[in-house]
Amino acid sequence: RAAHLVKERFNRSTWVFIVYDLAKKESLDYALALMQEAHSAGARPLLFGNKYNVDRGGQIQVDVAAAKDAAVRAEGQAMESSSLMDAVKFAISSEEAAVDGQGVEAVSPDGKRSSISKAIDSVKSWFGGDRPKGSSGVLRPSLKGTKTMKQAQKEGDLHLRPVQELQDSESAVTCICFGQERLHKAYLLLATASKDGTVVVYRCYRTEMEVAMLADQDFSSTAGDALETPPADQSNIAVHSRLVGHSRAITSLFFTLLEDQLVTTSIDKSVRFWSVDSGEMLKVFTDSSPVPVATFLPFNPQVFVAANSNAVLRLVHVANGTVLQKLKVETEVRALKFDDTGLFLLAGTKSGSIHVLEAADSSTLKFKFKVNLARGGVTCITFVPAAHGQPPCLLVNTSDCAATIIDCTYGQGALTNLTVRHRCRVAHELLPLKNCYSPSSQGWMISGSENKEIHIYALGKEHKMHYLKYHQVPVVAVAVNLQDTMLASADSLGRVVLWRRLDFSHIPD
Repeated sequence: RAAHLVKERFNRSTWVFIVYDLAKKESLDYALALMQEAHSAGARPLLFGNKYNVDRGGQIQVDVAAAKDAAVRAEGQAMESSSLMDAVKFAISSEEAAVDGQGVEAVSPDGKRSSISKAIDSVKSWFGGDRPKGSSGVLRPSLKGTKTMKQAQKEGDLHLRPVQELQDSESAVTCICFGQERLHKAYLLLATASKDGTVVVYRCYRTEMEVAMLADQDFSSTAGDALETPPADQSNIAVHSRLVGHSRAITSLFFTLLEDQLVTTSIDKSVRFWSVDSGEMLKVFTDSSPVPVATFLPFNPQVFVAANSNAVLRLVHVANGTVLQKLKVETEVRALKFDDTGLFLLAGTKSGSIHVLEAADSSTLKFKFKVNLARGGVTCITFVPAAHGQPPCLLVNTSDCAATIIDCTYGQGALTNLTVRHRCRVAHELLPLKNCYSPSSQGWMISGSENKEIHIYALGKEHKMHYLKYHQVPVVAVAVNLQDTMLASADSLGRVVLWRRLDFSHIPD
């Protein structure tokens, strides 16, 4: 009965969030109709696929690709999550980008701040968008520092400290990733993969500061879980599972949508699915040559795309192993990453080019264009959404001693161009180095290097490279957790180091 009152607000709104249930087809049909009304009224629609029921075992019943396509046609956005806060943060960053893009803060004719600027600040205060005072560096502070530590810090210090070391063997760690961050209040998972083919999944227990940051989050599904209690030895780390089966180096690993499974690719010509909790191997897909990388189609988690060293991309259905499409590219693809629309796949090659492919439907990729980037091969691509007045960008490692920031240009909902914003020098000639992104402050690119240092580059106005020295051998892989409180770095002798940012706000100057 109140529908007409809600719709009357569309023409006074900048954004309209339209929520549908990923496990309920009819909810999307209704959402699509509402989205057209919001668009016609001049608002930007954000079509929000609620993962709540899917996270609890329900099947995806909607065509997510069609939803994303419809959102683009309505000049809006589409996203899937179990937290509406993700949509709010996206809308805030988009409006901030629009305001920042004017070069000055938006002001109304009477000299006061514009209503949209005030609205951004208001919503930020509800959802914790503003950082605490003094947290403008890399990562959010998650560990209380001491007075001695504060006195020992140097000018320009990032306040990052190595707090834990993990080592399962002396085989080089090739890739790492965090997972299950929204499932457990007490801990998150860190998966580490090695050159000898082994994978170890660790439970990393949260600090008191991290738990306090999650006070408004719902983790009721884990109530009574015995694993919620940290180990008695105060190490705050425990082996969760071991995945044994690969015979050669692992080239990539990632969690599935529900995060109950882990996927690995390897030089041993296979893609394997594992149970995260038991370590049991669930499925094996074999190829005719080594598999450097794979990833899921964001809008169809039943399909993954895998690259092999014969320069072939295959779209494979998880349930029955059916190859839905084969796509030949000019040279071996070594890095794959979808943008945040889920429609465009960026494929980095051995020859230093990036191919842009469009997910035309739920089982087809279509070549759009390519950009020749470097003389060395691409080993990693990280996608960074638009923020702080900067366009969406890619962070790309190439083996010609570079880590490059590449701006993405969109027109009418399509990715149309890639342009180099900045190249950073990073020692990189032989190893498959990885990078990652920290959204703290105005954003940071974090990269491994062959000179034993972790390179940290500010994406904002500072444009300065910082270095973390601790490892004794080349740093191959890096990863930052979703909460942006922990950095993991891994090296060529199998050592994984966990870094945290210290908080000195409780210590008087």
